[in-house]
Amino acid sequence: MNQIKKVLPFILLLSLGIFFGYLIPKNNNKKKVESTSEKLPIFSTSLTNPILPFYDQLSLDYSELSSFRGKIDSYISKEKKVHPDLHVSYYFRDLNNGLWIGINERETFSPASLFKVPLMIALLKKAQADPKVWTMGVTYKKADLGEIPEESGFKKEEGKFYNLEDLLTQMIVYSDNAASLLLLQYLGDSTVMEVVDDLNMHVGNAFHEKTNFVTVKAYAGVFRILYNASYLSKEMSEKALNLLSQAKYNQGIRAGVPSSIKVAHKYGKRDENAENGKVVNLQLHHFGLVYHPVKPFLIGIMTRGANVETKNKVIKDLTEITYNEVDQQLKQGIHSHLFTE
Repeated sequence: MNQIKKVLPFILLLSLGIFFGYLIPKNNNKKKVESTSEKLPIFSTSLTNPILPFYDQLSLDYSELSSFRGKIDSYISKEKKVHPDLHVSYYFRDLNNGLWIGINERETFSPASLFKVPLMIALLKKAQADPKVWTMGVTYKKADLGEIPEESGFKKEEGKFYNLEDLLTQMIVYSDNAASLLLLQYLGDSTVMEVVDDLNMHVGNAFHEKTNFVTVKAYAGVFRILYNASYLSKEMSEKALNLLSQAKYNQGIRAGVPSSIKVAHKYGKRDENAENGKVVNLQLHHFGLVYHPVKPFLIGIMTRGANVETKNKVIKDLTEITYNEVDQQLKQGIHSHLFTE
C-alpha cells in the first residue's frame, strides 16, 4: 500500500536557467585612465560555430528564417472566435539558427503523458552509467498499480516478468500507461524527480492530476536537449529520438507534416471523468522534432478547452502552416530580404 501511495502522483500524471548574481564592489579611488595603443591578441582558434563548415556537407541551411508569427497569431485568433474556451500555446525553434516564436509561452498546462519523456530519459541515464540495466525487468502485479486507463500498448499478464527495454518501447511508441508505471516502480520517484529538476520542469510537492505547471517553452527544452545530446550521451539521445520517431500517434503534428518527413514526437492528453460518467478531454498537447531535409525545426503546441476533435485540428493546422512557411521560405531564398531596402 505504501508503494501505491509513493507513485500515486505519477499515476495521476501519466494516466491522464540558472540565475547568476554578481556583487560588483564600488571603487572609490578615482584614477585617470590612460589610453593605450596596445594591440589585442589574435586568437588562433575559430570563435564561430564549429559545425558551420559542415552545413554544406550535410545539405543543411543555416540562414535565418523570417518570422511568421503573424500567421500563427491570425490562425489562433480566428479559432478562438469560433471556440471562445480554447487556449493555445505555441512554440517554434529553428534548430539551425536563432529564430524562435513563442505565443502564450508562459501559460501553464498539465503535462499528462508528456511526462513519459523525462521518465524515459531517467532510464536511459541509468543505463548509460550501467549497461546491465537492459538485462533487468519488473514483474507485473496489477494490485501495485491500481486501475489505470490504457489507450494502447499490450495486455499485461499477472505475475509475468517484463524486460525494461520492452517496457520502454511500449511506453514511448504506444504511450502505454502500465509500462510507464512499471518503469517508475523500477526507477523510484526520487530518481525521476532528479531528472525532472535537471530538465527545468519543477513540479513541486503539492501537485495532482489537475495541476498546471509546465509551459510550452520549458517542455520544448526537453526535445532540444535530446537533439543536441547535451544531457544524455549521443548514443542514448539517438536511442530516445529513434523511439519517439516510431510513435504510433498519427494525428496532430504527425498529420500536419508530409508522411515522407521523419518526426520524433510525443503527445499528451489529460482526461477527466465528468459527473455523468463520460470522459471529458480537457487538454491535448503535442511536441515534435520535424526533420525537414534542409531546415530541421522544433514545434510544440499545448491546448486546453474546446473538444478533442477541435484541438487535434488546431494542432494539425498550426503544424501545417509552420511546415509550409519554412518550406516556402527556403524555396524562395530566405536571404534575399536582408539586403533590400
